[in-house]
This record gives sequence, C-alpha cells and structure tokens, in this order.
Amino acid sequence: MHEVDGPKRRSAPSRRLALAGVILVGVTVIAAGLAIWDRREEAIASYRREITNLGTVLAEQTARSVQAVDVVLSEVQAKVSVADTVDPDELDRAMGTDEVHRFLVSRRETLPQAEAIGLVGADGRLINSSRIWSTQRIDLSDRDFTHFRDHDDAGIFIGAPRPDRVTGAWTFFVGRRATGPHGEFLGVLIALIEVRYFEEFHEAISPRGGSIAIFRSDGTLIARYPHAETMTGKKLASVSPWYKMVASGGGSYRTPGYVDGMARVASVHPLRDYPLVVTVTISEDAALADWWWQSIMIAITALCAAVGFALLFWALAARSRRLEQQTAELAATADALRDSETRFRDFARTSSDWFWETDEQHRFTYVSDEIRSFGQDPSDRIGRKRSELAADRAEDMRLWKGHYAALDRHEPFRNFVYARKVGEGPERLVSISGNPIFDPSGRFLGYRGTTRDVTEEILAERGLREAKTAAEAANRAKSQFLANMSHELRTPLNAVLGFSEMLAQRLVGPLADKQLEYIDIIYRSGRHLHDIINDILDLAKVDAGKLDLNPEDGVDPCAIVDACVALMRERADAGGLRLSIDVKPDLPLIVADEVRLKQILLNLLSNAVKFTEPGGSVVVTVRQPAPETIAFEVRDTGLGMSEAEIKIALEPFGQVDAGFSRGHEGTGLGLPLASRLAELHGGWFHIDSKKGQGTTVTLTLPARRTPSDVSTAAPAIVHRSEVSAA
Repeated sequence: MHEVDGPKRRSAPSRRLALAGVILVGVTVIAAGLAIWDRREEAIASYRREITNLGTVLAEQTARSVQAVDVVLSEVQAKVSVADTVDPDELDRAMGTDEVHRFLVSRRETLPQAEAIGLVGADGRLINSSRIWSTQRIDLSDRDFTHFRDHDDAGIFIGAPRPDRVTGAWTFFVGRRATGPHGEFLGVLIALIEVRYFEEFHEAISPRGGSIAIFRSDGTLIARYPHAETMTGKKLASVSPWYKMVASGGGSYRTPGYVDGMARVASVHPLRDYPLVVTVTISEDAALADWWWQSIMIAITALCAAVGFALLFWALAARSRRLEQQTAELAATADALRDSETRFRDFARTSSDWFWETDEQHRFTYVSDEIRSFGQDPSDRIGRKRSELAADRAEDMRLWKGHYAALDRHEPFRNFVYARKVGEGPERLVSISGNPIFDPSGRFLGYRGTTRDVTEEILAERGLREAKTAAEAANRAKSQFLANMSHELRTPLNAVLGFSEMLAQRLVGPLADKQLEYIDIIYRSGRHLHDIINDILDLAKVDAGKLDLNPEDGVDPCAIVDACVALMRERADAGGLRLSIDVKPDLPLIVADEVRLKQILLNLLSNAVKFTEPGGSVVVTVRQPAPETIAFEVRDTGLGMSEAEIKIALEPFGQVDAGFSRGHEGTGLGLPLASRLAELHGGWFHIDSKKGQGTTVTLTLPARRTPSDVSTAAPAIVHRSEVSAA
C-alpha cells in the first residue's frame, strides 16, 4: 500500500524538475557566454574587414600620388637627357639656369603633394629647385642619395624622412638617378614631400582608435597618423610579423604595438609598383568597445532570464511536491479500486454460471447442475418458462415485452438481464444469452444458452460509478490548481518582460541596433508566452468554475466591434487583407462582460486574419436575427475547414495545421476559450466553413438579460457550439 504521510525526501519527479531547472539555467548561461564570444569574434572580424578595405583604397590612392610625382620626375629626367651632359660640371651649367627653375616651378604646381622639386649634383649639392631663385647651393649629402651613387638603379627610390632645413617639417624625397649618355652618374632628381600631407589626409578618414601609416618596404616609417615623432624615420622591430606580411603580398595580423605600445589589429598593403607599404591598424580596445556594452547587456538579460527561470521552477517544484502528497493519498484509494477491478476481472473470465435449453414454447428442457451452486435444483426449472421464475417487478414489464418480441422472431439475444426470485430467498439478478436452434429443415426447435448470476457485478458497477464521480472531482481539483497558479507563473514572466521593455526604451543607456533586435525578440517571445499562459489559465478557470464575469448593462455591440477591428487593422494591412465592418442600424444595447466579449471577438478576428491569404477579405457583421438575440459574424475568404477539422479546432490545444511543417503559429486555445466564454454569457457558436473557400463564425448572444443572469450563467449551456462544413 502507498504511504500517505508525505515523502520524507524529494521524490523523483521533484528531482527531475529541479534538474530541468538547473539545466535550463545552465543552458541560458552557456548560450549567453557563446553569444558574447560570438559577438567578440564578429566585432574583431568586422573591424578587420573594415581596415582591410580601407587599406586597399589607401594603397591605391598612395600609389597614384607617388605615380604623379614619378611622372614629373621622368619629365625632368628627359630634360636632363636632352641637355646631353657627360659630367657633373656640364650638368651644373646646363641645369642651373632660370629657365630650368621656371620649368621646375611649373611642374611643382601640378603636384599638391610635393613641397619642392629639385636637381642634386653628384657631390650632394643642390643645383636647381622649384623654390626661390637664385638657388642656394645647399649641401644635401647627408640625405641617403648615396643609394644612386652606389647602385646603378634606374627605378624610383624613396628616401627616409627627415626634418626640412627650411621649414623644419618632416619630409621625405622621391628620387630618380640622373645618368649621362654612357650611364655615368651625374646627380639625383628629387621631389620633396611633406609627411604632413599624408598625415592630414589620413586624419580625415582614420577609424576611431585606428592609425594609418606608410612604410618603406624595408620597414622604415615614412608617415603616420596619429603622428609618432619618436618612430618617424626608424624601422620596425625585426621580430614584427609585418615583414612576413609584406613578403607574402599583404595580409592582416595582431601586433602588440611596436610603434605606440598599444595592442592592435593591423592590415598590410604593399604598393604594386613602388617600394612603399600602407598599413592600417585599429586598437583592440576600440574594436571591442561596442562589444563590451553588448556583453554587459547580454549578461544582464541572461541573468534576469536565469533568475526568472529559477523562480519559475522553484514555484513549480513546490507545487509538484504538494501534488505528490495528494497523489500518494489518492493512490490508497486507487489500490482499493484495483482490488475491486481484480474481482470483476475474475467474473469476466468466467463465461457462464450454468447452461440451459428451451423448446419452441420457451419452456426449459435442460438446466446444468452448476445451478446447484446457487441453491437451486435443476429439476425444479424443467417445464417452466423464464417469466414464471422472474421476480414480479412492474418496472421490468417493458424489458420483458421487448425480450419476448425477439424470441418470437427467433433472433439471438445477448445479456438480457432480469431479476429472479426463488422461494423465500432474496432477489437475484441474472444475465442470459441465447441462440435459436433449428432442425435441418429450418424448423424452429427452441433456444440454447447460458446464464450468469450478475448480482455482484451490477453492485460493482454502482461502485464504479461512484469512483467515476470521485475521479471527476479530482479532475476539477486539477483545473482549480491551474487556475490558482496565475500569480506563480506570471510573476517571473513579468520580470522578464519588464526588464526587456526597460532595455528597449534605453533606460540603462544607448544600445546598438543588434542589441535592440535581440531585446525585441526576448520581449515578443515573453509576451507570446504571457498570452499563452493567460489563455491556459482562463480555460482552466472556466473548467474549474472559477472564472467570474463582470457584466455591464448598456454595452454597445457596435462600439465593441469598432474597438476590436481597430486593434486588428494594422495586422490585416500587413497581411494584405481587406478588413471591413457591416453593422445593422438601431441595434439594442446588451448586457455582457465587455472585456470578455472583446476577447471572444479578437480571438475570432485573429484566426480569420491568420488563415486568410494576402488579397483576401475579412468582414465583421453585427445583426439582430431575432428580437431576443444579437449575432456577431466574422466571415473570411481564407483556407476553410472540413467538418472533422472544425471539431479538432474546437478542442483545447487542437491544431488543424499540425506537425513540424505547420504554416501558422498558435496553441489551439483561441476557439475553445471563446466557446467557453460564449457559454458563460448564455450564448453559442455556429461555424460554417468550406475547404478552400473560407469560414464564417457566428456568435449569438441573448439581447435582453439582466447582469445577474450573465454572472450566474452555468458553464454547461443547452446551445452548444454547432458545426457545419459544406
């Protein structure tokens, strides 16, 4: 037998429920952690793509700037070639003229990026330049022009940046070798470029927390924004991955910050035709700034969800333990019922208590000896009719009349039960079954059959009916339990909705668009769950008889319809539907619970809009089909239902569009709940639908009732929901 004193330790269902809560909270935390990590990787990848694209554009722009300078130097080189000088002195005399100066000035004016254009002799002294005339013979031998003296290099050379002797600004030169007719070194053609030109341009387009730098291919820093005074003109550390990226044709990598000591993500872009490399970087702190805020918001949301789930499962576990105690108490009663079932099962295994035969006049000709177990002598029944042995009960006369009619038609019969009385003993109830007997020619000879004493079985059936009544009471207790759980279920869910709504309104600070999207998903999912819980609890309250209406006198049906249609207008427009109202004039005011009546109509309108394809229509009609009734009709041109599908839709949690491939969301509670609420108002449903042609749902309510009539209406109404399918 089951113990009813209550479990001394947590039972298996409670442990499973607690484990499920722990798992759900753990999954929430893990999901939040994965989301945060994914956001981090996505932020870094996004900025990596951004600086890569920016570096590609800047590499192309830098190449064009250098190319423009190179074109001008090539023109000056051509002018030197035309002079046909063979030694540095001839170059000095030929190119150190005012005419050449004006030529250099005109070429300089075409190059906004060049500070000056000049010609340096083999001895390192300035021969001519685009600056003021006459040109001072400035000694520039400290510059790295020796490259051209030591190398027969016909290409372009980029000098290391140094402060300009005139302006003091950081400058670097772009140079070409001046060569005689036989390849002898005569001097260097140079274009002087201020580092500030590139830094000012880079300042305008540099990303937040980023830097843009131009290096020589040997790692010497030419220009950088933000300006790095101590590193300008110096090479990167030899251990930097930058060199490997340049050698491989470019790429991106993480650097600890060889220039400014700040960890960065760098993107390297060598220029195709020139010995320069554009490098764009962004600090990891800047790249992950938005990620930090996203992580905080996700963590807060996950924490709120975890706390909400924990509170929810705590409440469910507490309720489960109370139910387990009640179940243990009911189990004792169930054991008694099972014992009774075992006794009745033994009766069923026995096909009969005794056998009998009768002649064509329905008089006994044979009775088996088993009847002696019931205190009767078989010989006492021979020659007598069954009715002669039956108890004299007026209520059995109709049964006997039907039984004799079947005997006269020579039909088989089964389980004919009647009361018999033998001597002074008590009445006994017996069940007889018989088949007619015919000779080979088809002549009726009588009946042959069996008899069972079913007195105990009938008494047991009475006990089962009482047990059924007790089971129905237990079911009502279950419904009452669900109806009383509204506070425990709604409180944690309201916390989730409240915090997500507070985040969506930016009460805790600005949020990114992706964060708002996630918060909106959380809020809409919570709101959807909140509505489902409300429907389940309303349905449970109706079944438990705890849902009370608040009827109001003078409710305008037209105003109710206008309010419901206004709420559904936006959803209908979004679905491409025509939503219209057809209200008959001079309708009387009714007595109803205005909130619950709106709930019924909104459920009907929601289903109509949900199952109607774009381009269809939904019409709401209010009319008075009879003086004592008001009819609300919702008609759509949607998918329609068969008669079997209508019956499914009227059952709680019934889903016409079921399965994993369902095209429409829903819990299957809308129509059942609307039907129950209509019954509480003393009304009823009529659903008329044809597959593929739409559905018409008519809600009929009494037109004239007092508030007390509505508030005391019983859940079971004579007018149940009617269904028809064309």
